[in-house]
Amino acid sequence: MLPITLSRLQTNDYFDYFEYEVQDLAGLLEVFAQCDYEIELVSPERDGSTAINRGLRVTGGTDFRTFDRPIDTLWVVGGPEAPSGRYDQAYLRWLKEMSLQARRVGASCLGTFVLAASGALGGRRVVTHWQWCDHLAERYPDVEIVRSSIFVKDGHIYTSAGITTGIDLALLFVEEDFGPRKAFAIAQWLVLFVRRTASYSQISKLLALQSSSIKPFDDLENWIFEHLAEDISVERMAANVHMSARQFTRVFRSEKGTTPARFVERVRVEVARSLLEASGVGVKSVAAKCGFGSADSMRRSFLRVVDTTPSEIAGAHPTTGISHRT
Repeated sequence: MLPITLSRLQTNDYFDYFEYEVQDLAGLLEVFAQCDYEIELVSPERDGSTAINRGLRVTGGTDFRTFDRPIDTLWVVGGPEAPSGRYDQAYLRWLKEMSLQARRVGASCLGTFVLAASGALGGRRVVTHWQWCDHLAERYPDVEIVRSSIFVKDGHIYTSAGITTGIDLALLFVEEDFGPRKAFAIAQWLVLFVRRTASYSQISKLLALQSSSIKPFDDLENWIFEHLAEDISVERMAANVHMSARQFTRVFRSEKGTTPARFVERVRVEVARSLLEASGVGVKSVAAKCGFGSADSMRRSFLRVVDTTPSEIAGAHPTTGISHRT
């Protein structure tokens, strides 16, 4: 595990890792590098270094035994060995003590296992990577697993599903510290498609919609996403894959289990839902961006596809959409 210390103004943010996932660390650093944070690595190793699970090693850190700076935020990032439970007990005691001192505690992916092993998560609502939720529940029955969210806040402790969702949670920290404009600017700089809130599912419905075993349909699906604001007729889609409208409709329905028109409607609904949850864009603007023609048309599609209205979704996520308990 590799602790990382960040400081904002006169306070410190602290981050921790095992032999960890590259993306769990790199994503955080890219976000926080855009802010007034001072980043310091703190390691359980005497030489201050730590291993990454892709054959790399980070050096220049500080041994946790000699770390004596005040902590503002503690973040734990795990790797593939984190669920094994093989932790240094002195390190776990130190980690729990630091988690009690910190203003804010975060964990990415399997880092939730490390925090749980330290005893810092007893009775808390938490999340981890979807593949490991059952294992976490079995090993630590005193924590409540929230399987439906990409990140969760319970008091001063935040946990995320890991990998790219660590970026989403890091952006929330930036919003808390510097405001939503700063978080939005960083999301733009990182070329994110959308800034996800806690309500997003770990299993992306948009990703599932893009799954196809027919190569021309892969290209077509990308084309649909890029042209949502336009009129997307069956004839236009058929021409895109060099088929007649009749043949295209038959092959598409066999491949996707739905009609081309219903597929386009679902894509529009899911993209609109993402924008309403994350961007603060108004209902009318989202309807135009996603090709519904009008807010009323979008409302009818939402009721048909997800059994709720755009206004209800926008109202439920006025700012960050945190899944939390204070």
